[in-house]
Amino acid sequence: MSNTFLANPQRTPKAWRLSTRLLRGVTGIVAGCLLIVSLMVIGFTKFEIAERLDDSLQEVAERLQFAVLLLNQPGNVQAVAHLSHITPLSLAYQITDTQGHVLLRSANAPVEAFVTPIQAGFYGQKAFRVYVMPAAQPDRFILVGEPQFHRAQATHHAIFIAVLPILGAIPCIWVLVMWQVRRSMAPLVRLQDEIKERGSGNLNPVPNLNLPTELATIQTAVNLLLERVHKALAAERAFAANAAHELRNPIAALLAQAQTLHSTITAYPTTNQTSAMAQRLTTMTEQIQRLGRITEKLLQLSRAVAGTGLQRNRFDMLSVLHVVADELDPPHNATPQRLVLETGAFTSLTVMGDMDATGILLRNLLENALCHSPTGSAVHVNLYAQTPQNQTCTTQQHTTLQHTAKTTPPFIPTPKAVLLTIENQSTALSPTTLTALTDPFVRGCTQAEGSGLGLAIARTISNHMGVPMQLFSPIPGHKTGFMVRLSFPVVTEKT
Repeated sequence: MSNTFLANPQRTPKAWRLSTRLLRGVTGIVAGCLLIVSLMVIGFTKFEIAERLDDSLQEVAERLQFAVLLLNQPGNVQAVAHLSHITPLSLAYQITDTQGHVLLRSANAPVEAFVTPIQAGFYGQKAFRVYVMPAAQPDRFILVGEPQFHRAQATHHAIFIAVLPILGAIPCIWVLVMWQVRRSMAPLVRLQDEIKERGSGNLNPVPNLNLPTELATIQTAVNLLLERVHKALAAERAFAANAAHELRNPIAALLAQAQTLHSTITAYPTTNQTSAMAQRLTTMTEQIQRLGRITEKLLQLSRAVAGTGLQRNRFDMLSVLHVVADELDPPHNATPQRLVLETGAFTSLTVMGDMDATGILLRNLLENALCHSPTGSAVHVNLYAQTPQNQTCTTQQHTTLQHTAKTTPPFIPTPKAVLLTIENQSTALSPTTLTALTDPFVRGCTQAEGSGLGLAIARTISNHMGVPMQLFSPIPGHKTGFMVRLSFPVVTEKT
């Protein structure tokens, strides 16, 4: 049993709409009730029609008493009354004696008596519904028959007239119920749209929507939650700002004192004691610098978690990329260039988000690529466009990014998206390590200095900005390397 349970995990329930369920439920209940009413109407109609038609038979039989008087005159045995306008649906009658001999009949009545033996009452036959009554003379009986087809036709016609309005009302009820459900659900839809707009930097309370009592409680709860989230984010941002001020200054002062002491010691004549002290001060300075970098990363992570990437402002991401790249790898440096930027035909790239958060995002990704890139190898940063209609780069971009276009796996970006890829030639990582690499304090198998926070910070900011970030190792189409790919939606002037 346990194996079967493990082999058949619980399926995710299908999404459903409250309005659809209400519409189907109410209409189904009303239609079911109308169906029951229709069946009752059919039964009552049959009963009433049969009773009225039986009364008509009895009335016709009573009016035929005059015909019995004619039979007392001689020569009227087996007489047939030929009347005009006789149809198969007309009433038929017979006048018989006590032995069942037919003395007088209508043209559409059978030659033999309707029923034998002759007894008063109603009789149901295959072709006729018959009523028998004794005449005024003791030896005469009057038999009146109504064709069953005529009776069925009248019953069906009455049922059709009675039931048709009920069944015809079902589509009208469907339309009216749908209109009423949509009208009643309109406040809920407005509340849903307002809640959807919250997040992504919009933590304003839901305005008054004139909601019913049941939904007003939800609105109040949502506004209270938004207020708590806003206060929590404000507290996180205040903590990050205060911590940055309180921690950076002591570390900077300590580093300055260590560097000053190191300069003072190295100014004296070199001895074994001064050499050992200088070496220790060098180690102390390196550790203080490492502490400063770790503190900076922790502060960046705190700011990222606090929602620094939730702001929505227009800015040029390409200029931020150039500033960060020039700071990490100065263009006029004597050493070989380690950051190779290929922006193709792009001269600017307007995105929505926070400029400072984007700078932190790009800095962490570029620092991570430089830190783990083998000595003497360059880090390639490529920028190119992809659209749903054309999932390959343009001709100009293909010329400068030919290797990237050939090695990039199939990708369906956001419509009118611009892809930014960062590649280095590091050792390939295992799938397990690659999956956990964006968790805080998780590092690959490397001896390079680092805190394990860079990709965690980048992932948090990219999620807040709505910019999908993907990691690949090895680089698609290669046996080694590491690649990060960001998909920035293009912001038009009307956005």
